[in-house]
Amino acid sequence: MMIEHKPENLKQVVLLSKGKMATAEDQIEGSEAERAIDGRDDTCWAGAPYYKWWKLDLLQCCQIEQMSICTDSGLDDFTHYFIEYSPDNLNWEVVVEKKDSLASRAGGEQYDVSFRARYLRVTVTYCSSGETAKIRDFQVYGHELERLEAPVPNKVSPFKLPAIACDQAYGFCEKEVDDIEPGQQDQVLVSGEVGSYLVYRDVDFTEAGVNQLRGQFGFTDLDKEKRVTLEVRLNDLHGEKIGEISLFKQWKRWSMLAGSLEHSNPLLLTGIHDVYLVITDAAPLQSLMIHWLAFVKKSPFPAPKPRSSALPTPIDNEYNIYFGNLHSHTGFSDGIGVPEYAYDYARYTAGLDFLAITEHSNLYDHYLEWDKSRKWVDIQQMAEKKTEDGSFLALFGAETTWYNQFGHMNTYNMDFFINTYETRFNDISQYYDTLKQYPDSIHQWNHPWSCGQRHLDGFDPYDTQLDEVLHLIEINPIESKELGGLYYYVMALDKGWHVSPLGNQDNHHGQWGTQNTLRTAILVDKLTREHFYDAVRNHRVYFTSALHLKVWFKVNGAIMGSRIQRSDTLDFDIKALYGVDTGSRIIKAEIIGEHGQVLHTVEHDGKQLDYKVTLPCKDRYYFVKIYQEDGEFAATSPVWIDMD
Repeated sequence: MMIEHKPENLKQVVLLSKGKMATAEDQIEGSEAERAIDGRDDTCWAGAPYYKWWKLDLLQCCQIEQMSICTDSGLDDFTHYFIEYSPDNLNWEVVVEKKDSLASRAGGEQYDVSFRARYLRVTVTYCSSGETAKIRDFQVYGHELERLEAPVPNKVSPFKLPAIACDQAYGFCEKEVDDIEPGQQDQVLVSGEVGSYLVYRDVDFTEAGVNQLRGQFGFTDLDKEKRVTLEVRLNDLHGEKIGEISLFKQWKRWSMLAGSLEHSNPLLLTGIHDVYLVITDAAPLQSLMIHWLAFVKKSPFPAPKPRSSALPTPIDNEYNIYFGNLHSHTGFSDGIGVPEYAYDYARYTAGLDFLAITEHSNLYDHYLEWDKSRKWVDIQQMAEKKTEDGSFLALFGAETTWYNQFGHMNTYNMDFFINTYETRFNDISQYYDTLKQYPDSIHQWNHPWSCGQRHLDGFDPYDTQLDEVLHLIEINPIESKELGGLYYYVMALDKGWHVSPLGNQDNHHGQWGTQNTLRTAILVDKLTREHFYDAVRNHRVYFTSALHLKVWFKVNGAIMGSRIQRSDTLDFDIKALYGVDTGSRIIKAEIIGEHGQVLHTVEHDGKQLDYKVTLPCKDRYYFVKIYQEDGEFAATSPVWIDMD
């Protein structure tokens, strides 16, 4: 059966969408993009998970007067989405956003509008019926313009400017590529020769001014080590330099990257200028490709919050222990599924007490503008919805991901995320300096055993201010028996860092909590976010691959994570038991000091351990490692000794 929703009282308009070109970010076989405009009521476009876009190309600029969209088949189902339009497939403006949770009307939603565009794009942001985004029918009404209108490049900040719209080029050539976006051919400029340059005349930075150059850049050679340096100069090939951007291949060939623009005279960053982009350095056999450029003023990061005061110890001086996972992904970045399902799976299937979703910051929508990312907001809202104090904590964060062989880090308890596609943060000192400005934030070194050639730079140099916000380090003997064990944890401790070990699953294929036995354990009075972050800041955290193994470790009566004054001897108190009878037994406990040296060993055979010993004080820190019979173990945070 063919369907057509013809608008009422619009006699001069015609159906524009039928037979035009449709593409999508993702599509399920049998539900390709063109199914949404084929006029049939038994077909649809489908992509998974939601937060996928579908796009219509009308093949020429048209006057749009009405749109209709049908997304759901069930009477009680609803879909959230927003619709954008564009004349050039670069600059988009939202015309409709559906965020209510009301069931869709029979036949879908109709919108009276008035704008000119060639392209329309629908992004589905939530589906009550499941994680698959669907558009059953999309129709656009209006009329074709009497004469074809080619979009005129807008040189006013912050509009995107096609690279090929340059006024002068030297050393660059034009090339057609087909790998920027599915189903799309794009014209780009390419050069790998030092001295090549582009000129864009009369670029309006506006009175508000700019502080970033953004662009979509690609590389002919996919070697991340092969960089191209681009200088930004004003009004002359040898004019005032306002920026220098070191560009290299990131996760994929094409990325939207941003470089800082600055000058001692701030007036140069306002008003109208001729802009020269000059290649000043290029690795052999590497060429830079440019699709579009934009001169923008980046939104500032929010104001820091003061560090939260430590919570009082429990009345009975005993902490409860809970288990979870602080590093996981969904289809919102490079995993599968959606946050709603991940939180439910972790709680009800895996039996975790907490789960943190930490999507890669370079894979959020609007990843160069944290305050415009809908994904970032939606994860936080879902975390609020799924949190039940005392039963389950749905946490969120972001994984800052470097492709310069430095490594990956997680951030928590922040209102924003940091993305290294903003190239200034490839200078690690700038990244760390930013973290230090947020004393209430929580930070974590991720999987140092697999962090490229630099392995988080071996945690050098030690920084006392950074030490106040950098609390955690992952260990994982499954991925690397030697280096994924205590190797990097001990290295960091020996260099003076106050960090706690944790076990995470870094889920990319679902199974949040069931992928393996790695767990992070926290010691808290109550299971709330406030108490959780208090435990992390005060290092009441430990790693375990032995399921349900609860460990309490004290030195001179101070719980793990404490800092105590030196005394001639130290009284160690180790307690461990299984919160659930797993059939496993504790067979050994070790007290470990500096350089990973085992200072004392306790042989044991039982489901519960309660052991005390007094040892001379010689080291700056001590932690405990407890083994069960199959080799799985728990490793605690240290108790640090003030040796002064």
